[in-house]
Amino acid sequence: MRNRILQSVVAAVLIAGLSGCDSLSGQAKEREVPGEPVELSDLAAPARAVVETLTAGGQIRKIDREEQDGRIIYDVEATVEGKDVEYDVAADGTVLSSEQSVEYASLPDAVKTAVQEYFGSADGLKAAREVEEGQVFYEVEGTKDGDVVALKLTNTGRILEEEKE
Repeated sequence: MRNRILQSVVAAVLIAGLSGCDSLSGQAKEREVPGEPVELSDLAAPARAVVETLTAGGQIRKIDREEQDGRIIYDVEATVEGKDVEYDVAADGTVLSSEQSVEYASLPDAVKTAVQEYFGSADGLKAAREVEEGQVFYEVEGTKDGDVVALKLTNTGRILEEEKE
């Protein structure tokens, strides 16, 4: 009987480990929940007014409604004056972050140096300037070892994030 119980426990642990049971392995991962697509007319009035102002004369491509820490956030992607822009706007109209595509040549020298060291060249790179909580960051996307990689850097060229797509 004792042998059978031990075998069952061992089997359960093995199955859980092989199936990637995060809670048993102690490596629970935060899962990103995609936002719910919404229309401009679905936004709370203060957020809608801000989004209309930010995207005036442009074209909204996508708006997702997300909930972060109990707060409603609208992730807005648009093209304005020929540039790709993205905004995170709270339901109360507060702009939490903004991102705008920029020419690679306009990046600070320290950022260009770090990016060229990482990717091996500047060919085919896409760049954006992001403002988040009053701080400026740069995002650069390119191909490395056959993978599309997006880097988030400080204005001093320090890489904060590396995301393979």
